Amino acid sequence: MTTATDTNTERIARLEGAYDHLATNANLVQLELRLTQQMAQMETRLTWRIVGASGVITAAMALIVRFL
Repeated sequence: MTTATDTNTERIARLEGAYDHLATNANLVQLELRLTQQMAQMETRLTWRIVGASGVITAAMALIVRFL
């Protein structure tokens, strides 16, 4: 709580000390870069899993057709 005797410098110092837990623009840029990289890696892994699953299904269907 501010009092009548608080100077603007004291009030600003108190406000600046209260906001240490907030992210800076640089923090947000780093987070965005990390998330973008992780999403690209996840997309690549998912694509290869789909390609692999498609190959397994194709091979299974070929065996079924051949032996039926």
